[in-house]
Amino acid sequence: MLHEFLVEVIAYIVPLTEMLGAAVVTWGSLHGLLMLVRRGWRYAQHLPMEETLRDVRIAIGEKMALGLDFFLAGDIIGTIVVPSKDTLLVLGGIVVIRTVMAYFLAQEIEKKAAE
Repeated sequence: MLHEFLVEVIAYIVPLTEMLGAAVVTWGSLHGLLMLVRRGWRYAQHLPMEETLRDVRIAIGEKMALGLDFFLAGDIIGTIVVPSKDTLLVLGGIVVIRTVMAYFLAQEIEKKAAE
């Protein structure tokens, strides 16, 4: 009885968590696009650049990493209740992608801080 209730509740929680992840990734993409457009406008007007392409990559990467955290949380919650080989493979893939992104994002931030 409790397990069935938990499965029903998680059936709502997982999609909501994944929607949050998609919203954050979309926000990051739009923010990065806005930064690029602003950069192009400044270039066309022969004005000094306010941000570098590294700044754009960091802004997008931070939000993508955060969005992946939401996807990871949703997959962990879903896997706890209904573990299967497929869900564990997806979870492992997201963990690998998130780890690689976090590593390279940290490298970019360190390079920027050293400047």
